[in-house]
Amino acid sequence: MALPLGIIIAIYLSEYAPVNYRNKIKPALELLAAVPTVVYGFFALTVVTPFLQNIIPGLGTFNALSTGIVMGIMIIAMISSLSEDALHAVPKSMREASCGMGTMRFQTAIKVTVPAASSGIVVSVILVISRAIGETMIVAIAAGHQPVLG
Repeated sequence: MALPLGIIIAIYLSEYAPVNYRNKIKPALELLAAVPTVVYGFFALTVVTPFLQNIIPGLGTFNALSTGIVMGIMIIAMISSLSEDALHAVPKSMREASCGMGTMRFQTAIKVTVPAASSGIVVSVILVISRAIGETMIVAIAAGHQPVLG
C-alpha cells in the first residue's frame, strides 16, 4: 500500500499542488525520510501501539501491526520525496507540448510526465524496498526483540 500511495503523493506534489504548498510539504517529507529508524521504532512502541490498543483491546504491547504501520509511514515519506524529485526534473517543455496537443492535465501527468520520470521512480522504489528490507531497528524495538510475532 505504501508504494502506490507514495507515488500518488509525488504526482500530486509535482503536478497539482500549488507552489507554496509544495514548498511547505516537501521539506517535511524529506525530514521524515531522514529520521533514524530507532526513532521510528520508539514512535511505534510509545505512540502507535497504545493507539492500536484502544482500537483492538487484546493487542499486546509488542506486535507486528504497529511495526508494519510505522514502516509504511517511513516508506511513504521516502518514496514520495524521491519520486517527486524525479517528476519535478521532467522538463517543462514536455508538459507544455502535451498540453498544446490538447490533453488534459491528468493525461499529461500519467502519459507524459510519469513515463519520462520512470527511471527515477523505479530507482526510488528499489532504494525504498532495500531500506525497508534492511531495517531491523523498527522491528526489533516495536516487536519486542521476540522471534515470535504472533
